[in-house]
Amino acid sequence: MTDTFYITTPIYYVNSHPHIGHAYTTIVTDVLTRFRKLFGDDTYFLTGTDEHGQKIVESATKAGVEPQAFVDKISREFREMWPHLHIEFDQFIRTTDPEHKACVQKILQKIYDQGEIYLKEYEGLYCVGCERFLDEAELEDGNCPDHQTPPKFYQEQNYFFKMSAYQDWLLEELKQNESWIYPGRYRNELIQFLKAPLQDLCISRPKSRLAWGIDLPFDKNFV
Repeated sequence: MTDTFYITTPIYYVNSHPHIGHAYTTIVTDVLTRFRKLFGDDTYFLTGTDEHGQKIVESATKAGVEPQAFVDKISREFREMWPHLHIEFDQFIRTTDPEHKACVQKILQKIYDQGEIYLKEYEGLYCVGCERFLDEAELEDGNCPDHQTPPKFYQEQNYFFKMSAYQDWLLEELKQNESWIYPGRYRNELIQFLKAPLQDLCISRPKSRLAWGIDLPFDKNFV
């Protein structure tokens, strides 16, 4: 019986040029795709580029160009690199594609209509490199442990997804479906992580701080 496999790389962040780590990940994905096809499986291989965020704006500013021109150039470098490595993907997605934007907005509107997204005042320490807020307990000598730079303090309104409402469901699903995550040690790590209180997920940035993103369909003041 033919199985169906959907295989994807990360969608690579285009704040800088492709490097050997991108090549390694994509080669591994291509090998896995070819392996499944040897068994006659219906396999779909996707890769692409993630093109929004504060780091993109900063990199474009340093290069002296607009964000769209910057991501067009770097995304093209990624796409043109794969044929040189004999990598054969089925789709190359860009988060600036009109189809992607429309899909994201449709999904967010549906979740919002279901009452799963809410607006609240939030203050915290934001790392531009990580593009997320950090807890003080995560810091090392006042710096982000990954980038070794001090995060910036922000106080602002943002939209949040009620991820905490799904903690018990996620935990139960992972316990009942052992094959979802491989190797098993990573599954066990995730289960341990989900036993701690799961925080709601910040999904927006105010345009007053960051305009380079996909407009929220229910509030045009945010991306």
